[in-house]
Amino acid sequence: QEIMNLDIFSAQPRVWERLSQIRISKQVGGAYLFSGPVGCGKESLAIRFAQLLNCETSSKKPCDTCPSCQRFRQLQHEKLKLIFPLPAVRKKKDDGPGTSSTIGKGDMELVTEAIAKKAEDHFHKIKIPKSSRILIQSIRELRKTLYLKSEPSGRKIVLIFDAHLLSVGMGEAANALLKILEEPPENTTLILVTD
Repeated sequence: QEIMNLDIFSAQPRVWERLSQIRISKQVGGAYLFSGPVGCGKESLAIRFAQLLNCETSSKKPCDTCPSCQRFRQLQHEKLKLIFPLPAVRKKKDDGPGTSSTIGKGDMELVTEAIAKKAEDHFHKIKIPKSSRILIQSIRELRKTLYLKSEPSGRKIVLIFDAHLLSVGMGEAANALLKILEEPPENTTLILVTD
């Protein structure tokens, strides 16, 4: 809890000023790229920006008290989707064409635990064993859910951690994401975070 109180706003004041101006101007883009060296707080900054875009009371910094801010801080908001590298799931020969899974059952506990640690400490790096790329299944699932109608208030946010791993292998995840990036659904922002 103490680490989470680290003031990302004073650690990156110029960057935060520009981000808060986006909220104040109500000119929010469909996609942003947060890039910088390892350990500079990009992921934490992305989470806080996503929180600010959905804050019910403030326009300069997230208030941390409204229900939306509290759910974003815990990474449990209905308008938030996290994408990060996952281990590939091998399909069995008897699986039908529509039975692909994003993650194996054994790895689900690791993912849940990693997200819980990230919620406690936004500076925690999510690293699932045997995860070397962002899977195409994650992007396909994202595409299915992003275009569903939702409550009009608030903004859908997609945080893509380790975005450079979209293009590993044949780059099918990057290609699948391209259409969403070119024409994001209304009231949706994608934030790609990369080293």
